[in-house]
Amino acid sequence: MLRIITILSLAVMLVSCSRWSMDKKEKTAVEESPLISSLKEAGLPCFTCHPYETFRANKKSGFSHAKHLGFGVHCNQCHLIRPHREMALNKDTCNNCHNLTSFTYTASGMPVSFSHQSHAKRYSCGECHSGLFQMKKGTSRMVMDDMFKGGSCGKCHNGKTAFSARDCTKCHTISAMKKDLVYKSGDMAPAVFSHQLHTAMFECGKCHPGLFKFKKGGSGMTMNDLYQAKFCGACHNGQSAFSTSECQRCHK
Repeated sequence: MLRIITILSLAVMLVSCSRWSMDKKEKTAVEESPLISSLKEAGLPCFTCHPYETFRANKKSGFSHAKHLGFGVHCNQCHLIRPHREMALNKDTCNNCHNLTSFTYTASGMPVSFSHQSHAKRYSCGECHSGLFQMKKGTSRMVMDDMFKGGSCGKCHNGKTAFSARDCTKCHTISAMKKDLVYKSGDMAPAVFSHQLHTAMFECGKCHPGLFKFKKGGSGMTMNDLYQAKFCGACHNGQSAFSTSECQRCHK
């Protein structure tokens, strides 16, 4: 009788342990992240060659962009390329698709030359994109007033990290302003202004943006303003330069 009781007890214990083990496995399966579980059926290119179980085990191994590109796996099969900001940006990855050389911006009166290549040698892509600049030329708002306040290029070009944004000739091709500017003036002959003559004598910051905005006609100056030592009158006062009352010197 004792032998029978012992055998029955062992049988009950084995069944209980087996049931507990099964319950534990079922519980583990339920606790698995729904996101991780969904990857198995997601059709990701990774699992074309790599077993899902290896990924689930979270085994660490080296990853080679070059090797995967060699197998014909395109960037947008793993990365959300269109927004770009979702990528772990670095110049080596970007250069696989983009030819990072130089750009010329012609929106301002004086074209701006920008060397993407020289900047990429010093900084990673994430330093500028997409916090300071969007990943498409012309989509970011860049005006000089913002740069002077530390926006866009001005974040680095502050005179400390890099040359100041006020050093106009470092970026702008001043040769575009060699021609004279002509301002219509009511019944009088047009006023002719030589930008080339003035830039040969003074730094850009002498006039911009304190006296004049960076846009022809954007300052709204009148002769009365000049007589009150504003705009041209700040210098053309008969002492620093000829007086604004000498009309024929400008109106020709």
